[in-house]
Amino acid sequence: MKVLKLHPLMTISLLQMQMQRLLSCNVAVYMRHSLANAFDTLKEAGFDDENLVEFPIDETLSLREFEEEVEERFNFTLELCNKDNKPFTNKSQHLFQISSSQPKKEEKNYQLDISLDMLMNNRQFPSQNISY
Repeated sequence: MKVLKLHPLMTISLLQMQMQRLLSCNVAVYMRHSLANAFDTLKEAGFDDENLVEFPIDETLSLREFEEEVEERFNFTLELCNKDNKPFTNKSQHLFQISSSQPKKEEKNYQLDISLDMLMNNRQFPSQNISY
């Protein structure tokens, strides 16, 4: 089961990366009917919860149903988009159909690991000496 993790201090860009990983699609987030900036937080977009919320994704939902459920539950608006950031026109398409229609890319051996624990505990990354 796919689970969307949301935190009030999470940025829009982190939400977009999560949606890429979970549903293989892009997402546009709106704040007060305007497109949100990638560095805005979910709290600024209208997310009311104060803690981390784990939201299971029902992949049998249509795109429209999923977008409406998120808006109703979390008070911010999102729109699922294809890889070119153009909104899907067929809103009755099911979530599971999105990932199956996307061409598969070769898996890379590295992952971008972003910890929501850091957001919850407001910690900073330790400085690291990186030599090239």
